[in-house]
Amino acid sequence: MGSELNGSRLREARRYRRLTITSLSKKIGVSKQMISRYERGTAEPGLDVFQQIIQALQFPINFFTGQNKFKYEDEGTYFRSRLTSTQSDKMPSETYKKAAGIIRDLFSEYIDFPELFQEDINSKAPRTAAIKLRQAWSLSDKPVKNVLHLLESHGIMVSLVNSGSEKIDAHSGYVDINQHRYYIVLVDSQSTTFFRQQFSLAHELGHFILHANSVDPQSLDNQEYRQLEKEADEFASEFLLPAQAFEQSIKTNLMDLNAYARLKNTWHVAASAMVYRARALRLLDSDQYLRLQKRISARGWRKEEAFDKIVAASKPQLLSESLTLLEKANILQARDLSDLLNTKYGIAFPTEILAQVIGIPMSRFKADIVQLKSHPNQTQ
Repeated sequence: MGSELNGSRLREARRYRRLTITSLSKKIGVSKQMISRYERGTAEPGLDVFQQIIQALQFPINFFTGQNKFKYEDEGTYFRSRLTSTQSDKMPSETYKKAAGIIRDLFSEYIDFPELFQEDINSKAPRTAAIKLRQAWSLSDKPVKNVLHLLESHGIMVSLVNSGSEKIDAHSGYVDINQHRYYIVLVDSQSTTFFRQQFSLAHELGHFILHANSVDPQSLDNQEYRQLEKEADEFASEFLLPAQAFEQSIKTNLMDLNAYARLKNTWHVAASAMVYRARALRLLDSDQYLRLQKRISARGWRKEEAFDKIVAASKPQLLSESLTLLEKANILQARDLSDLLNTKYGIAFPTEILAQVIGIPMSRFKADIVQLKSHPNQTQ
């Protein structure tokens, strides 16, 4: 074989496809011991086996044979629903985060992105931190119409990706690429409505403000992680539904579930989140809260609430608009992106990953096969 297999890349592609060593070995017809040796770099597959690996995992050949030309560190990922998601559920996030960070790093050579928000909020108390951030971002006590675009405007990168799991709404964390630090939020594209997306993004914002600079999420036990998740939820509730203004909007209709649904148009948050917030503010006692929860279940609102379909989930803009600008300036074309990443960073991602991370259709990566002829009498 002309180029050696990069064992760590094989492992990454296998994990992205959510395959165990055993399941991959069955797909390509070699022993799991051999797969393990390929990944450790103590054995090399023959050409036939290598082709079967490429076919099974659907990654470019250059991904498997390349070597990193960049320094990379993943500082850990905060998973919403980590306590119920499996290791398999979380596997693709490693590759999505890396791809998002590398693309952002490449585009930064040409695009003037918003600076990442770095002001010290100086509070680890979730509600206080949310209030201070609202002040820093000049939000007063008004509703936040679009959390995704608010994050992007403060330098936080957001991508919609298919996590392949119903248990993961969102996850986030820092990556360092060539000593450039980026905070990346990945939201599942298949399991969220606009209103649920709002809370998921505010929850990840809570991790960014409260935990990301001081806590390694992978070092925590379940009880410690559960506490972090609780704090991120408290932050999100205060950030999206500031106490006094929210109370004023609901205080005369506390037991009317339809009133909460109507307020979705005001606060841009799910009715269930508002009911939870009312209980947290002690506007509802435990019996009232339980009655409302039973009504939510009876109406089938656990899966889909009233008015959910009226507003489409938000889509990130930073990377997709950046690519459009670069194409218009003839700096690069989408179809050349994978080769450019391979040349500059030593890593070639599948088109499906690039499309999801940037937020564009797969068709943007196809090369033009029909072009205008040059005509001898054509005016220059």
